[in-house]
Amino acid sequence: MKDTFMDTAKVMSKGQVTIPKRIRELLNLENGDYVTFVVAEGKIQIVNSKTFIEDNIQDRK
Repeated sequence: MKDTFMDTAKVMSKGQVTIPKRIRELLNLENGDYVTFVVAEGKIQIVNSKTFIEDNIQDRK
């Protein structure tokens, strides 16, 4: 589990959070990119939307 880590972000009044820099780098997120929230079995994943779409389209081919 070397690549497992945690980080914390504060939820602001409008529900906004800043994605920590280390996580943005890990997900290859840049200004203007979208993220997808995947909720399953009481857990949430945040993924780069472009990567998520590409991975799921390839799975269907």
